[in-house]
Amino acid sequence: MHKFINVIIENVPVYTALISIIVSVITFFLTNHIKNYFENNLLKRKLETEHKFDQQKKIKEVLSKYKIHLLTSCEEFNNRMWNFYSNYSENWHCISEKDNDYSQPHYYFHSFVYRFLAVLAWIKKIQKDMIFIDTTLASKKDLEFIKFLRVIPLIFCDLHFVEGENADGTHATDHFFRDKLNLFPDEIINENGIKSYSEYIENLDKLQLPLKDLYDWFNGISPIEDRKRWDRLYFMHLIVMVFLNNYGYDFQETNKDKLKEILNNPSKQVNMIGFFELLNEYKLNENKKVKMLRKISIL
Repeated sequence: MHKFINVIIENVPVYTALISIIVSVITFFLTNHIKNYFENNLLKRKLETEHKFDQQKKIKEVLSKYKIHLLTSCEEFNNRMWNFYSNYSENWHCISEKDNDYSQPHYYFHSFVYRFLAVLAWIKKIQKDMIFIDTTLASKKDLEFIKFLRVIPLIFCDLHFVEGENADGTHATDHFFRDKLNLFPDEIINENGIKSYSEYIENLDKLQLPLKDLYDWFNGISPIEDRKRWDRLYFMHLIVMVFLNNYGYDFQETNKDKLKEILNNPSKQVNMIGFFELLNEYKLNENKKVKMLRKISIL
């Protein structure tokens, strides 16, 4: 026993050195592992942050490129709708069966259709330029902007929010099939943006076939008719006003009194519950201007 103890005592420096080596090796690997772990995570976060900022920058560049054009088109559509509320009974937008020729430059009718198309055309231009951008990384305000762009065309395609769960979607009468609606703005889009109204009028002969369904849809539309197409045009006006209130100039805003006037006098019973459900579906219910509209609508 004493001999064994003596051997241990004699080899203490060896054991100490061995333990020191083992501890050093373990410490080295642990340190490297921890270091690599944190460095990899920092690198990952750095790359994610850089990617997010890069995508947000690209989104802002696209929006800033087209924003003023879209706001201007929305303003012109808004102005036409206010004018239409007062003058629809004049039938300036009606093309009679006797004169059922959309190729003639009926000013009120074609300027109405053009203003409608201009809004959809600028929306399509924006969406096309953002097709390869990860828009889920957009800032809150830009993401809401993008959501409004999604909802505006949908107003003319979605059946249920206007006509209820029992709506018949087999025939497009007061709505449009989505692929069909998506083709309409192509008729005024060009490389530089969209065609001017004068260019549109100059090409009326060529537009008769591709825009025939749209022309029929606008022809004679009225807030007192027993159809649902008016509801969709009315809802587009509401959302365009909310959009301008969010992103437009101060002179493009619609104040509470004017909004109340529109909400209280739609000239027929429209499905406001369905309208707000559609906005909620796209998570726009928390938007301040949407909340204001909803509050006014239930006063």
